[in-house]
Amino acid sequence: MSAISGLGAGNTTANNNTIAPNGATSAEGLSTMFLDLLVAQISHQNPLDPMDGTQYVSQLAEFANVESLQSLKIDSGKNLELQASQQALQATALIGKQVDVAADTILLEQAAPVKGAVNLGVEAQSVTVRLYNAQGQLMEQQELPFTGVGTLRFAFEQQEAGGYYVQADANINGKPQPLTTLLSGEVERVSVGSNKDDIILQVNGLGNHALLDTNQLAFGGNS
Repeated sequence: MSAISGLGAGNTTANNNTIAPNGATSAEGLSTMFLDLLVAQISHQNPLDPMDGTQYVSQLAEFANVESLQSLKIDSGKNLELQASQQALQATALIGKQVDVAADTILLEQAAPVKGAVNLGVEAQSVTVRLYNAQGQLMEQQELPFTGVGTLRFAFEQQEAGGYYVQADANINGKPQPLTTLLSGEVERVSVGSNKDDIILQVNGLGNHALLDTNQLAFGGNS
């Protein structure tokens, strides 16, 4: 009975070693498990009909592949976690910076300019940007200087506190085409969403936006 108890205790220790800190079976644990199974297989084989040695070699080769894949999976998981941590750390450096986000409405808590940009994928004869207040009244209209395909920035000077709507369109081959507007705002805080890779920027007057949806740092840096 004592021999059986000792064997059971040894197996418990071996099994505990097969679990990695992240809950997955570690490569070292797989190796121990395989060797235990291989020893048990050899010990209990039929001496009148022993296994062919090539079968052991085949099993070792298959195990080596499994062990390599498991190690690769664990290393990849660690690298992804490290990248996510570094990305979150870099995102905190955006606090206090001006960024461009895809938006067409902005809420000014106090008097301030309304700035942003539009991206042109093809050449246009002209680009027009209009600023409306919350009541739909046209406050200002600008014809942007055209330099070809690329980013054109605009700025409506000091506006009173309140809500505003920005609309832009390009005249392409004689036809008006609506453009997606990017509005500029200061990053007030950075948080991580339900997914560790989901980093959210709270932009003043523009709400919450995913870091990956942030177009670029707005010209001018700090506000």
